[in-house]
Amino acid sequence: MKKMTLSLSLTILILAGLLFISPRSARARESCRVCGMYLDVYRQTAAHLVDKDGHESGTCGVTDLIRFIVDAGGPEAFGDMKVKDFNNGTMIDAAGAAFVIGSDTVPDMLPNIIAFAGGEDARAFARDHGGKVISFSQALLSISPMAMTMPARLKAATIPGRGATMAGIGHMKMVMDEIALGSDSIDPAEFISRPMQMMGAKKMTSEADMFMASHSVSDSDNIAIRIVNLKKEMEMYTMGGMGVSTKKNSGIGDIELSLRHGLWRNTFHSRFLTATAAINLPTGDFDPAFVASPGMQTGHGALAATAGMLYSQRMGDFWLHSSLSYKHFLENSDDYQFGDLTRTAAALHYTPNYNTLVGVEIDANWWSKNEYRGVKQDNTGGFRAFATAIASWKFLTALGGNFSAKGTYGVPVYEDMNHYRAGMAENAQMGGGYMSSISLNFKRRFNY
Repeated sequence: MKKMTLSLSLTILILAGLLFISPRSARARESCRVCGMYLDVYRQTAAHLVDKDGHESGTCGVTDLIRFIVDAGGPEAFGDMKVKDFNNGTMIDAAGAAFVIGSDTVPDMLPNIIAFAGGEDARAFARDHGGKVISFSQALLSISPMAMTMPARLKAATIPGRGATMAGIGHMKMVMDEIALGSDSIDPAEFISRPMQMMGAKKMTSEADMFMASHSVSDSDNIAIRIVNLKKEMEMYTMGGMGVSTKKNSGIGDIELSLRHGLWRNTFHSRFLTATAAINLPTGDFDPAFVASPGMQTGHGALAATAGMLYSQRMGDFWLHSSLSYKHFLENSDDYQFGDLTRTAAALHYTPNYNTLVGVEIDANWWSKNEYRGVKQDNTGGFRAFATAIASWKFLTALGGNFSAKGTYGVPVYEDMNHYRAGMAENAQMGGGYMSSISLNFKRRFNY
């Protein structure tokens, strides 16, 4: 069944990618060596390279030309490096050109580096459109090997240029196999062996098939959607550990719609400050049968809204991302209200070349207690922090863009979860375990 689900998801993604191409795209079209965008769409900025062995390569513009040069070891690896004068489209020698970075014009990639044959033309453009005039040697130092990186456990403040579009599918799995008693945790078998502890959780597994898409409606605004299909299973010890029962639940989860709005970025597009907002639509099912096990719900049964701030910074081959957000849940029609979530997170990504990313992400989450019919549920809420390893590989340029695979693996590094005693028995939450995910993504920029 899992193989069928994955095959179906891959088919949907490929078909979605085919929708991005025009009839002309069905014929062979030269694409950017780095990002895969069609060069005939970027005639005003397309660049050309010839290495020492005579092999020719094209890029959509100056930025990806520089990425390719740096990845190859520097200008010495090439016999010819040509860029286009932005004013008249003539090919000029890259090493002798003048460049403007950070203007209000984004013709191809970010950071937007635009070439001119002479310094006066570059300065005139900067006066009209902003930005800074730099030399070829300065341009070589002004970008990261990979474009703006995207974390898995938090959003990035970096917003791709207008028309940038992403679609992806993925699978996530989370396993919790310990009983969380405040900041301590014990094995479920030891927990159920306590006097008068007739019932207790043994193991909880959550899986999700995911569809994600985003689109930059401007150079400062990006909208996104996330749809999940959930499958949850809870194994419970019964009769003081003599028996085991299993609860299952599955279905579409709450759909998330989000917006990122860029508040500020510096000229070199190496530092970004962004506001983010999201709304979760109650498309998932809230089942009153799982009131005592809220983690088994596929939906919250009511709207939820999130607001936050994001900051991202490039440091050579590294990207640093950080975020702070607050999520509020409304009470649903069954008189149940999930506790609000305060979340902070940070990610450090290393990009050794334009195809590869490895990194670590850390997020800390504070949940307030849930309420049912106006009464706080004492075995809900608390604090949980995760550390997650992430790796991403861009493995194919096709269809006017590029395909990448991303994988993550994370574990809780600290938990302090609420629980309470009812007589001799305890009601507690699950913790420990791990979470993992894998996704396949397609990215392309529409130049309109």
